Amino acid sequence: MSKNTGQAKGEANGDGFTDTQLQESHGQQQSSRAGLFLPFFLSLVACSWFTWGGIAISVDANGFDLHPDREMTPDELAAREARAKARMAEQLYVTYCGACHQPHGGGIPGTYPPLDGSEWVDSGKRMAALTYAGMIGKIEVLGQTYDNPTGMPAISKTANLKPEQIASIVNYVRDTWSNADKKYPEVTVEEIQAAQKELEDRANPWTPEELLEKYPFGGGSE
Repeated sequence: MSKNTGQAKGEANGDGFTDTQLQESHGQQQSSRAGLFLPFFLSLVACSWFTWGGIAISVDANGFDLHPDREMTPDELAAREARAKARMAEQLYVTYCGACHQPHGGGIPGTYPPLDGSEWVDSGKRMAALTYAGMIGKIEVLGQTYDNPTGMPAISKTANLKPEQIASIVNYVRDTWSNADKKYPEVTVEEIQAAQKELEDRANPWTPEELLEKYPFGGGSE
């Protein structure tokens, strides 16, 4: 009897498969489903982690708070204000200076001089005068000569920028790229206003020689 039963189990059914083969096939399908589910589950966990990680980075970088009802500490408020100020300064620089001097501050060889590492940015007063009246003529920067026939525009006037905006641009240039290593002091809005007041009757752009005569290299980093 048991022999016949064993034979029956080993006999093929109507589909041409034995019971043993069907059981093995079913087990393989279950293993396959499990094998597919595990990578999917791990991918879902990874995506969630990256999503929340990105939110956390965005919160930290942009000053947003996932808990707006929580009162921020003075240090957090100061950090958020500094980040906002830095973003505004970078945007102003890219908008009004980036096309010529480039977002990386490296300029364009032969035409637009670099600001990164430039000796011409060591004086805040010189930069205030330069942005107020502009400049035209050949200029030497870091041992290289640059000659742009149209010169540098007086962006304070042509772009109708406020002293606060000029101060942001000047400080951004002096505190970015390799210039940050020089640790130039911050140029205040009041200093920009004073420089513009002193030059309010000037109508013509500077020549490099005129600008250096009034604000010589090594004359102070203010």
